[in-house]
Amino acid sequence: MIDAILSVIENEEQRNELADFYSCYKNRLYSIAFSKLHNETEAEDAVQEAFSRIAGKPEKFFDIPLEEKRIAYVDVMVRNIAIDMFNAKNKYVTTDFSEQEICEYDNINLDDKLLENISRNELVEFVDNLPPLQRDVLILTCFVKLSIDETAERLKISKKAANWRLYLARKAIKEFISERGKFL
Repeated sequence: MIDAILSVIENEEQRNELADFYSCYKNRLYSIAFSKLHNETEAEDAVQEAFSRIAGKPEKFFDIPLEEKRIAYVDVMVRNIAIDMFNAKNKYVTTDFSEQEICEYDNINLDDKLLENISRNELVEFVDNLPPLQRDVLILTCFVKLSIDETAERLKISKKAANWRLYLARKAIKEFISERGKFL
């Protein structure tokens, strides 16, 4: 794939220089992307996207005189691309909600008979399959017993975002239990 990206550059000297740069630093750049994405394929895509952008405007890269500065430039580019990819993949649409709506789910009283018919393993599996952001907030608040403020701080999100994710997780659990109760 890198050969196709490099073929866009008309200047053969620049093409060769960029190919050497890629060969020399691809593992470093991959590591940066992987540290943000935790996915091999996506990390490779982030590195290729960075080189695609460089090939699209090679003068920006080649105007940087020192190799150390070029490395730093591409490091930041890969990091930012990886962060953008991560954010796009994990984006949640949020709407404003009232404290009353959150409190309604704080006081969920599920019928004990419904809970008796659902095995612990089924519930654990359901929680494991929640979207990661909802699952993390639910685990920290309900199982680790952190306050919503502590949870928000630990996850580096706002209190409002933590409340919203907890609300969605609890709502999903309630729906799961209610749905399972219909079939038992």
